[in-house]
Amino acid sequence: MKYLLFSICCLLGGITLQAQQEYVWDAYGIGFTLADDFVEVTNDEDEFSADGDGMSFSIVPFSNEELDENDLTAYTISIFDELDITRTDAISKIRLNGFVGGYALGASDDTRLFVMGLIDPDSDTNFFVIITFFDDDHVAVEEAIRICKSLHRL
Repeated sequence: MKYLLFSICCLLGGITLQAQQEYVWDAYGIGFTLADDFVEVTNDEDEFSADGDGMSFSIVPFSNEELDENDLTAYTISIFDELDITRTDAISKIRLNGFVGGYALGASDDTRLFVMGLIDPDSDTNFFVIITFFDDDHVAVEEAIRICKSLHRL
């Protein structure tokens, strides 16, 4: 019985691992993991974007060597104001795999928007990550968190 349970757990774990794919944004030496239903749309020095089943992911660079994490968090929040986000669910500063910054999560017109600003302390290039999905998709929130946690320098 233990062998059967162990075999089932290994099989399910293998399926979960195969359900993710590693992407590389060569222009900036950044890697991240997306679910296997994502398809790369753009991969150049101006943007990396991919679309999955009910979710879109984009990361765009910008340069500003004078920006600190407080400024970036405030700027991230100002993006929400410009986009007329009607509901803000979360705002926070973050430290993530060598990056610092802030994020905001909110919704408007049945669409949830996750915006994360990241400062790379080792360069003048910083990044905005934008993830959109349907407001009623509760699994997508966890997927967006997994995507963000997977961002790393190569």
